Amino acid sequence: MKFAQLSVFLLAFVFALVSVAEAGATQTVRFNKDRSGVSTWFNGHDLKAVACYGDLMGNSHVNAADGWHIGAVHMAAYKGGEKSVCFECAKVTVGHRSIIVRIIDDCAACKPNQIDLTASAFKALAPLSKGVVKTSYRFIRCPSSGSLLKWPKSPAVRRS
Repeated sequence: MKFAQLSVFLLAFVFALVSVAEAGATQTVRFNKDRSGVSTWFNGHDLKAVACYGDLMGNSHVNAADGWHIGAVHMAAYKGGEKSVCFECAKVTVGHRSIIVRIIDDCAACKPNQIDLTASAFKALAPLSKGVVKTSYRFIRCPSSGSLLKWPKSPAVRRS
């Protein structure tokens, strides 16, 4: 009898731990689903040692270039964390202007539905002086070639 009670207790405890661990993760990457949010911009030292290359690929020496159209999101807000968001693409729109960015960095200070863009990506949507703009965005399949490709080619992601 005590073994059965202990088993039930342990099962409930493990379930509670899993629930708490995923409680902060509310977002999922769903392709072609429109979302409303905001975008901000970053440059300089924030372009160094981008998370997706360092954490998933073991190469923390990859620095993004400001000319790349890349974005950063708060990866802990996504179910599956970095593994679900890294190297995905998003089409970000402000009014009638749109760009495609590749998500390759973490923005721990970002709120859900916020994409932090490189300065060059942000400038394609609004003047840098705006700082924060209301956007709509959707995750899309990344283009593999053409003039929209403004980031390095996809690396082989180490999924452990």
